[in-house]
Amino acid sequence: MKFLQMVKAYKGLVFGETDYWHPDMLVNTDLSAPAARAELPGKYPLDISAKAHYPGVFDDHNIPLVKLEGELRYVPVTIAQYALGNYDLYLATGQAPYREKLLQCADWFVANLVRHCADIWGWQHTYDNQIYNLKKPWLSALAQGQALSVLARAYRETTAPVYLESGRKALRAFLVPVEDGGLVAKTAGGEFYEEYPSLQPSLVLNGFIFALWGLRDYYLVSSDSEAEERYRTGLQTLRLQLSQYHVYPLSWSRYDLYPFAVTNISSIFYHKLHIQQFLAMGVLTNDRNFQEMAAVWQKAKNNPLLCLLATGYKIVHKLSVRRQSYYVPSIK
Repeated sequence: MKFLQMVKAYKGLVFGETDYWHPDMLVNTDLSAPAARAELPGKYPLDISAKAHYPGVFDDHNIPLVKLEGELRYVPVTIAQYALGNYDLYLATGQAPYREKLLQCADWFVANLVRHCADIWGWQHTYDNQIYNLKKPWLSALAQGQALSVLARAYRETTAPVYLESGRKALRAFLVPVEDGGLVAKTAGGEFYEEYPSLQPSLVLNGFIFALWGLRDYYLVSSDSEAEERYRTGLQTLRLQLSQYHVYPLSWSRYDLYPFAVTNISSIFYHKLHIQQFLAMGVLTNDRNFQEMAAVWQKAKNNPLLCLLATGYKIVHKLSVRRQSYYVPSIK
């Protein structure tokens, strides 16, 4: 990536500015209700409704497309977040068009589920990722998990078996190690579901948590024992790995645990996202450790000096990997 392209792509991310790709996503106000914690999936744990207002291009079936490397592509995470944002708005307003958009995206996930290798199914990314040395096609626990969240809500609305059947196929990737084509990185702290399934574990925090929510959502609608076991196994890993994402002495969060030459500290946007994810996990699990870590990170986020130091460190990291990065333009 050229230097000016890097500035355009990351200046907002680094300094905490919001756009469509990086909105503020706060804990959903309905999450504390007992039904939201223990029954069928409703609103997403974070308020993702801003993702319903996609300003980009759509295909003929109202599925969002993203321009990557000069080409319009289907990006599973973009489609899933668009669907989940619309469903949040449907639950808030009762307006049928929002529900229809969820179902259109769920149907896309059913139609585009492919055999990745052996008995592993998922939604492939058809471009390389040089930062983590991934060659196309590759799966992502973030995309796989959020697709499960979409399929779970589509099943809740329709009880159509095809949504559960597709989710069951997608679940297989959470049982297989990365080296065999799956999404599981085996670490000293337990099994971790990889947003970027690199042979050298990358262990991206936000993607892991989104994946856990997808497993939980699918279990809630299906009572699938493997989905429950994968959720509980991953949750235990998150508990055990918690301290590894804390950067001393800044009291800041790490984006991942990949062994870059310069530690990949979180940008302000991802630091804020981690805080909200941990607050939500605290509500969902009644585990105060998540809320306590969120409080520590929130205190650092409120400190202008620590924000400045963390931002400076993040800039150094971005400069160190700029040649491996690709550019996704900011859109409002």
